[in-house]
Amino acid sequence: MKLYSLLMISICLLTACQSQQQSDAKKLAAGIQGAVKEHSPGSIATSATGYSMKAKINGKDWVAVAMMPIQGIDRVIGYIDDGGYIGLGVNKDEPQGRKLNINETNAADLYIVNGGEALLDKTKGQIVITKQDGQWMEGTFYFTASSSQADKTIQVTDGTFRIPLTPATSK
Repeated sequence: MKLYSLLMISICLLTACQSQQQSDAKKLAAGIQGAVKEHSPGSIATSATGYSMKAKINGKDWVAVAMMPIQGIDRVIGYIDDGGYIGLGVNKDEPQGRKLNINETNAADLYIVNGGEALLDKTKGQIVITKQDGQWMEGTFYFTASSSQADKTIQVTDGTFRIPLTPATSK
């Protein structure tokens, strides 16, 4: 009987701990989403038919949940939930077919939070404007990023973006 009682108490404690962990995870997720909104005011949610940025980082899928409008910043910036982002130096007037080299004068920014914070600032790669019709701009990109502060290199491949060229309202 004592063994049964101990087993029941253990199950109750484990259930309570699991419930607390789920609650803590929900609080953490809400905090992360709040941080993204705080650090990217004016960003627009991505969608299947609107703003979009996707890539593979060291072979793993990366999908932006929000982007900054391109007006006035001449950068395409996509954010993920944890506050990480990819930023590309792209002028809204770039013509279709233009190839832009990513290098020290036209850098791509990569900020990764999950798995250890790293701001990778030495980049080499290319952006290609695949569509520019005055309303929308689309492109592909890839780059290799390395940090001046750590001995780390990251491959960003299969990147795509879509962004409207007309002003949009933030959510």
